[in-house]
This record gives sequence, C-alpha cells and structure tokens, in this order.
Amino acid sequence: MSTEVLSDSRLAEGVPELTQLGKRLEILRIERGISKQRLARHAGTSRQQLWRVMTGKSELTSSLRERLASALSVEPATLSSDATRSATGGALGSAFGFPATLPPSAPSLSEYLVDAQHLAATLRTLPTGDGGRRLKRALLNAVEDLAVDAGQALPIDYSEIRRRVLAGEL
Repeated sequence: MSTEVLSDSRLAEGVPELTQLGKRLEILRIERGISKQRLARHAGTSRQQLWRVMTGKSELTSSLRERLASALSVEPATLSSDATRSATGGALGSAFGFPATLPPSAPSLSEYLVDAQHLAATLRTLPTGDGGRRLKRALLNAVEDLAVDAGQALPIDYSEIRRRVLAGEL
C-alpha cells in the first residue's frame, strides 16, 4: 500500500465538477432527503439529464427549472442564473449556508486527517435531520477511505466523532 498522500487534484481526476447551480441543487436535494432518481422523476427528466445540468454539460431550460423548483419546494428564481452566481456569498448565499468569503487557507488532506477537530468542524456545518446524518455518515466513510489510501492512521477522537454522528449528537 502506498503511503503517498493524495492531492486534491488526484482526488478530482475523472469526476466532473458541479456548477454553482449543481451545488445548489445538490444541497437542496440532500436537505430534503430526496434521492437524485426521485428528484429527476418528480421533475419529469432522467437522472442522466439532471446530472448533465448539474455539471454544466446541458442548459437548464425554463421548463425544467420550474419542475425542479416544484420538486424541491422552492421558488424558480432560486434556481436562476442570477441567484446561482450569488450562491457563494451575500444574502442568498447565507440562506444556503455558504460563507460570504472563504477561509484564508484550508488544511491539506494529511493535516485534515490527523486532526479530528477539522472533521468535527466540517460536520457541524452540514444539515441536521435524517438527510444530514446520511450526509455526515458518507463523509465519515470517505474520510476513512482516504486515510486507508494514504496509509495514515486516524486520530483516536475519530471513533468518538463517529459515535456522536450515529447518535444524532453531532
């Protein structure tokens, strides 16, 4: 097993990046506990077409915008290009939990894996409820996989963080 720490660029290889609209749709979908398949079905499209819209490979038509907004119980304007551009800051960004500005520097993957406080801080920013708990469990699983891939032991506090997530305390 390699002890090389994976860089962010190697992690992203082959994975299309979500557009701001795609990120917004994903957050709304997760907050509501709706699967991608269910969202696509309710909006009268395919999961593949939804993915193409979320990754910017296909345009969001006004008709699909209306149907997605209805499926997510939001105003269609929430999914407009103007709202999408402001999603990372300002009043609308705050409404979706995006900070107005990004922190000055994020830790490297190896720093993140050795300090359980980084993980706990990340988990506190995620939604609450059953959907949030599922998202948190997925993050914990991904962190474990990355640690194994990097040949890096997780801090002793990690098991307590997992217990708190599973108990709904974090």
